[in-house]
Amino acid sequence: MSEENEHKTLAPPKMTSEVDAHTPVEMLRLAEQAGVAKAHLSWLDLIIKSFLGGVFIALGAAFDLVVAGGSPGIRASNPAMATLAGAFVFPIGFVIIMLFNVELCTSNMFVMAYSTLRRRTTVYDLLRNWIVSYVFNIAGCLFYAGVLCYWADTLSSSAQKDYASTQANGRVNVNWGYNVTRGIMCNWLVGIAFMFFTEGRDLLSKIVGIWIAIWTFVALGYQHSIANYFLVPIGMFYGTEFGVGKFIWASCIPVTIGNIIGGAFFGAFAMWTVYGRHELSVKELNRQESYADRV
Repeated sequence: MSEENEHKTLAPPKMTSEVDAHTPVEMLRLAEQAGVAKAHLSWLDLIIKSFLGGVFIALGAAFDLVVAGGSPGIRASNPAMATLAGAFVFPIGFVIIMLFNVELCTSNMFVMAYSTLRRRTTVYDLLRNWIVSYVFNIAGCLFYAGVLCYWADTLSSSAQKDYASTQANGRVNVNWGYNVTRGIMCNWLVGIAFMFFTEGRDLLSKIVGIWIAIWTFVALGYQHSIANYFLVPIGMFYGTEFGVGKFIWASCIPVTIGNIIGGAFFGAFAMWTVYGRHELSVKELNRQESYADRV
């Protein structure tokens, strides 16, 4: 065999398909732009978008309660299957939030932290967004819990109501440190959901990316501070072993701390360390884009 033929034989085959997605660098630049856009929202727009974000996250959580709570037989015989089924429907709220471009404080913990690390937004922009979106996400969740779930009798069966109380007790009557660490991994995955959404170029890819990450954190029992402002109050409406003070101390505070660590440190800071510390030169950017075209 000639040297030329041997070279042809050993050469790796060319890739014939392309990955129709943004590269990590491109995705993070889009995240920067998202942070800048959020910083430029008017007070009224930020408030309304945050209220809607709370309503939509509560919608997904209520769907979870209806499915898991309405399956007492499956929960008794095969609890893993009931958990998977309930967790599978939960992401609908996140999908609506992302596609309608409304505000969710937990995903903003990633976005605003990254754009601030990149010096595209200020600490004031970050705190303004986090505080306003957190407060009005809570308002949206409480509105949904009281008006659109409790008064509407959405959890119509006794099994669903009992499950609402049981899961609320499980979120509050737990070690404080557990809720911090559960909050960390939850919002790390929320940040990943945002990155999947931003990397996708078509609608289906965006939805599937969100769904995979959110389904994972819900099925694993990690804690989402905003969703808990629906899940715990709705359980309290049907009777729990704790009051508002314990809810705030044992759930709201540790889970929020964990969410900030997960979204801002493990999400934004890690991505900034790997990709965002230095501006890419035009030459380096072109090289990466050329590589992406070959993949």
